[in-house]
Amino acid sequence: MMALKGLRRNAGNKKEAKPSIGIMGNFYELGIVKSIARSIEKKLLLAGLSTDPQLFAAQMFFYLMVSSVFSAILAFLGVYVLVKLYLVFRVAKFAVAGLMFIIFAAIIPPVTYLLLNVNISQNIENRRIGIDAETAAFSAVFTIFLRSGLSPRILFDRISRTIAFNYINQVLLYVSKRINFLGENVEDALLHAIRISPSKILNDFFVSYVAAVRSGAPVLDAVSAKAKDILKQLELGAALAADRLSGVGETYVIWLASGYITFFLILLLQALFPSIVGSSIPLNAFGAILILILPLVDGVFILMAEQSQLRFPERKISSYKTFYISLGVGLVVMFVLLGVTKQLIPFVTLTGNISNVTPVTIIILIGFLIAAIPPAIVTSRELKKGTGYDPYVVNLLRAISEGIRAGLSPETIIKNIKESQEMGKLSYILKRIYAYISLGYPLRDAFLKGAEEIVDFTSRISLVSMADMIDIGSLTPESIESLAEQVETQIKIKREYESKVKILLYTPYIGVIISIIAVNLLSAAILGLITGNAYAFSSGALGEARVLLPQAVYITAIASMINAFFAGLLVGKLGKGKVATGFIHAAIMVAITAILMIIIVHVHFTFGPTVPPSG
Repeated sequence: MMALKGLRRNAGNKKEAKPSIGIMGNFYELGIVKSIARSIEKKLLLAGLSTDPQLFAAQMFFYLMVSSVFSAILAFLGVYVLVKLYLVFRVAKFAVAGLMFIIFAAIIPPVTYLLLNVNISQNIENRRIGIDAETAAFSAVFTIFLRSGLSPRILFDRISRTIAFNYINQVLLYVSKRINFLGENVEDALLHAIRISPSKILNDFFVSYVAAVRSGAPVLDAVSAKAKDILKQLELGAALAADRLSGVGETYVIWLASGYITFFLILLLQALFPSIVGSSIPLNAFGAILILILPLVDGVFILMAEQSQLRFPERKISSYKTFYISLGVGLVVMFVLLGVTKQLIPFVTLTGNISNVTPVTIIILIGFLIAAIPPAIVTSRELKKGTGYDPYVVNLLRAISEGIRAGLSPETIIKNIKESQEMGKLSYILKRIYAYISLGYPLRDAFLKGAEEIVDFTSRISLVSMADMIDIGSLTPESIESLAEQVETQIKIKREYESKVKILLYTPYIGVIISIIAVNLLSAAILGLITGNAYAFSSGALGEARVLLPQAVYITAIASMINAFFAGLLVGKLGKGKVATGFIHAAIMVAITAILMIIIVHVHFTFGPTVPPSG
């Protein structure tokens, strides 16, 4: 790990490294680079990255220098356009171009800096979430290891080799290496490990253990009490996460009711009165900006949901790979159909009108359905196969605990309960485990094979923890019962959290449907007013509205379909915590939007007489 490498790093190593790092070697020894390295070294430790801090700082300095040069060129072009073109010709488009150059020049360096740091911050956040999620189960396993009577050195050596945990094992391996290679005692190694752990919950657990050992307090009692406290913290964290996620859902509805509709009102107003926005910005250019902004806003809300929700380090679903393929196929089919139906040019240039809305909406619907339905099917199959075990895993743990207390072997217990109705869906996993046992696999390996099928974090970690207990000879009724209590509480917390956020499935549906109806009914009403009173809109600025407003409705249809697709992905993230579960919602959302668009464009409003008054 980087922290151990840092302990052995010396000036000689730096001199050897410099020639092998290419152009970055020219900046490696600069004072500003060393200063940056000192400021980011702790972040790299928390992120678990093995990158040399000074080399990473040299890379940051190089990219910032390049971006600053590019920024200076843009600033010069902006000033040149303003001074040499706008002040001479007084044309608005030169002013817009010059200001855009200057704005981009101002934001490029800070954006570059943020992009260079975002990977570190994301790794830190992912590690924190993973460690926090694993700490409750780890505290139970740690207590079990303590009860087994192992010495602290052997305990951490053994527990660092368990496979029940992914994120915590990185920290435990660091502790074990400090003990074995640096000769530190367990307490000092744990205090040093706090420097590389971004999880406050795990750090507090280590501090409690160290305090109990050094104060002479009963260590097992102190650790058991802290394990219960961790569950209370997890329960509080779940409640806060549910509240934050509800806030994200409510904010999205507010965005649809205000910002989303406002963008379309500006589009309609520009179609009615082009001079309001300015003739230098064509209607289709503004529409293109709108079509790009809406998915980005949905992406921001998906990221907000990602940061707000209660997350567990579950096995990744393979449907994302299917989505990448189906999305490409869907887009190809969509553009082919647009070309065949002669709708491609109006679609690309956003110059269509009312007559183009129905065919383009149907074609976009076909493309998005092709993109969403295959990964939705894969997601459904994987979740059906890999989830739904949590309600039964506690029954399994307690059945094994009682069976061992009655003198039965684990193999016999599994054979007796694998067909039991109390095991529910978990019977499939038990049959799989027993099949491996029958083939001669050791019990530990059979449990690990059974856990491979499970996506649910709590159920999977329960089976893997039992495999670790078998490995150290600690599969006792007391240890299993202790694990069962921890798992039962964690499942209860997760179930309460899911019940609170389930309602969030419906908020984006309601917001999207209402906003589409509101915007398009308003468009239809205004269009009916124009076409029904042709004599009033036959000349002047309002005369242009007869051409531009149908184009605005066409742009609205395209933007609404794209927004509906990404809103469906957000629904999955809000309701189930996975974007993959949003594929089916994306298909439903675009289908609803397409039906509404086709219906609304065929609604005709008539206001007043259709011919000019006589006399």
